[in-house]
Amino acid sequence: MKKLLLIASMAVMAIGAWAQSASDYGIVMEQPAGELKTYDRAGYAYYYSGENIRRGAQTGTIDIVFGEDNKVYFKQPLSKLEINSWIEGTLSEDGTTITVPMGQNVAYDAEVNDVITLAVLDYDDDYEEFEVRNSAHYVQFSVTEDKISLIGTSTYVVFGAVYANSQEWAGYADYSSVYTPTTQAEDVLVELPEGVEPEVYTFEATGYDGTAFKYNVNVGVDNNDVYIQGIFSDVPQSWIKGTREGNNVTFAQDQYIGHVANRPNYMAGAETNANGQKDICDFVLNYDEATDTYTNVTEYLIQNTTKGVIYYVQAFSNITITKDPNNGAYELPYMETFDTQAAFSEYTVINANNDDRTWAYSGTSKNVSYQWSSYNAADDWLITPALIMEPDTEYEFSIDAKASGYPERFEVMVGTEPTVEAMTTTIIPAVVVEGYDVTNHTGRFTVPASKSDGKYYIGIHAISDADEFVLTIDNVSVVATAPSAIDEINVERVQDNNYYDLMGRKMNSNSLPAGIYIHNGKKIIVR
Repeated sequence: MKKLLLIASMAVMAIGAWAQSASDYGIVMEQPAGELKTYDRAGYAYYYSGENIRRGAQTGTIDIVFGEDNKVYFKQPLSKLEINSWIEGTLSEDGTTITVPMGQNVAYDAEVNDVITLAVLDYDDDYEEFEVRNSAHYVQFSVTEDKISLIGTSTYVVFGAVYANSQEWAGYADYSSVYTPTTQAEDVLVELPEGVEPEVYTFEATGYDGTAFKYNVNVGVDNNDVYIQGIFSDVPQSWIKGTREGNNVTFAQDQYIGHVANRPNYMAGAETNANGQKDICDFVLNYDEATDTYTNVTEYLIQNTTKGVIYYVQAFSNITITKDPNNGAYELPYMETFDTQAAFSEYTVINANNDDRTWAYSGTSKNVSYQWSSYNAADDWLITPALIMEPDTEYEFSIDAKASGYPERFEVMVGTEPTVEAMTTTIIPAVVVEGYDVTNHTGRFTVPASKSDGKYYIGIHAISDADEFVLTIDNVSVVATAPSAIDEINVERVQDNNYYDLMGRKMNSNSLPAGIYIHNGKKIIVR
């Protein structure tokens, strides 16, 4: 079975020139009399992109007029058909159902001299074809206080439009539509209440494709309210809010978590139903006070691009959120490959010369770069999260760096706090990076003083001259260099060509996870 691309972008099939009068074809362009209400649109849609059929999310709003004699009118009834015509339906006497007859004309295409009319269609996924279901004379919507929902549609049965003469699909179809009043929920970010001090927890989960995730999040508790920040890598600063009752914490669906690629994103839960499809719902965590751990009760936690239905960017299952005994500090060996925005957000950026240029993350290249100022020399710090180290141990710092045709400079220092003033011990003196090739730079060091909490910070300091170009860094690592089990197996490793982790354990070279390894007596980085 062919898999449709789930993309949110829209490619609307062009409607040709209008006839002399839309009324010639019974197309209603004037707003009917009655009470106008505006709803947020959610659900799915089929449409053409070039010559290909695509499936995406419904977005935007829909206007609905409630008129006399239980008449209901929908403006732009199909989400991708951007013609402001109206269709008519009838509200049931008990107010729970709206029935919309098929065969209503919504547009005229002069290029093919045919009218576009409403129809129920069956979709054949194997042949990527739509066929009119002649036995279906109407569609129905269920009506409740908080939403209007299209009934009886699915991936294979849709509410769409065809050309009246040819009965061919006109390029527009919706299904699983849900309309919620625009006043029901505003897109306002959740904020942590003043006075609540968050603590660092470790988030572990499985992605929808089986990828394992593990990183830090912040958790704040205010009586029965629980706030979590940093779960979704696209919006690492956003919080979600849940309410605890007993051992369960419920996070209401459709919490706004910020805009990504100019589209609003929302948090929600998801459960697989009896048909193998996923239904949107509230998300529930169970809290174990003895271990200070949250685990998921709801099957999935998703980053959603629409309300009311599932159209996700990220989906997590097998979730555990456990209190970090180091409160966010990393034990060694430490390595950061900047695969996500969330990883970069753990670093402290200090624009010491206070201009409009500083360190920034690239989601496309998955690295971090400083871009030049035409007027100011660089004076910008990128400081690691806290690292657990000891004053009597030697460590090695490693970093990949690249210029972009112009000479760049940076230095690396270590300190007791993530501040410029605390960066007192040099790891790598000022070094020049030239050309276009990636070069690796290392430095050995000991930390400057003993700290009771063992937390130290390493600062990467961009000091390029003014009016250069782009300095890019990646693959930051810190390891202890003190003698260990590694030294005892150096000879064996050179002889047998095996790979070992930093504890001296032999690894399967066919399935090495990302990290730092010893191979033939040298450290290598697997990304």
